Amino acid sequence: MAKRILLVDDEIDFLEVVGEFLEDEGYEVVTAQNGQQALDILSSRTFDLLLSDINMPGMKGFELLHEAAQQYPAMRRALITAYDVRDYINMAKNYDIGNIITKTTPFNFDEIGRLVRNILTGDVFGLDKYIKGQHKKRSIRTADQIEDIVTEIAESMQEQEHKRKFRQALGEIVVNAFFYGARNEKGDQKERWEFSGELTEENEVIVCWGADDEKAGASVTDQKGRLTKKEILYWLERNTTKGENGLSLGLLDEHGKGLYIARETIDRFIVNVDPHKRTEVVMINYKKGLYDGHRPLWIHEL
Repeated sequence: MAKRILLVDDEIDFLEVVGEFLEDEGYEVVTAQNGQQALDILSSRTFDLLLSDINMPGMKGFELLHEAAQQYPAMRRALITAYDVRDYINMAKNYDIGNIITKTTPFNFDEIGRLVRNILTGDVFGLDKYIKGQHKKRSIRTADQIEDIVTEIAESMQEQEHKRKFRQALGEIVVNAFFYGARNEKGDQKERWEFSGELTEENEVIVCWGADDEKAGASVTDQKGRLTKKEILYWLERNTTKGENGLSLGLLDEHGKGLYIARETIDRFIVNVDPHKRTEVVMINYKKGLYDGHRPLWIHEL
């Protein structure tokens, strides 16, 4: 049977266009124009995914998803917005929401189709889910390999802007995967970090990269799965929330800053977690000017 999606937005044109696209993708789609209407529909039918706008008259998207989660815990949930996701990180953490799609100009139908498919199937791992074509792969077992591999990947990018952004973001994420993921080092004890030694094949960090007609991307995978959605949202919130002095709460943190820096640097920052098995960070940059809009929030925890 086709997966059933409840699509909620107060903009009728959006409901029609996106609803038709999802139906063409093989889903059964039911639409609602506000939160209360959505809850009424949920009371009489079961759905696999609730996909709602955030800013609607009356009940907001976060409230709707929270109420729906209490009544229908097996149903998956995601939000859509035309606004800056950074303004909603606190609410995403408080309401345990890992996926917020952003409305780009033009609207990126391929992206929403991919996210919906990932949420419904749980088949999220692998750069091939996000970048078409052939990919290159490297394994990292020692700390002194990190800089060389990050440089190799950045220099392979055709666009100069991609070279700069990937060099910075990859550096942060590969270090995180190697020291925090594979070795379980502590961020507040860097003076005790072990820089020598070699990871086993079962513990090595795996880096893949490639490009297609629209975008370039890379993935970094550790084989421990220690990172959680709750932790990611916590660190993102600390770095987007300002204290009384006007500075980020996470400004002086020893840990967590790399996630924030990478998300701010790269167009699409995706984290996939299979708890206690593996963590994969996927980073994607679109060609300049292809899709204008804010960065989404993509955290998939199986």
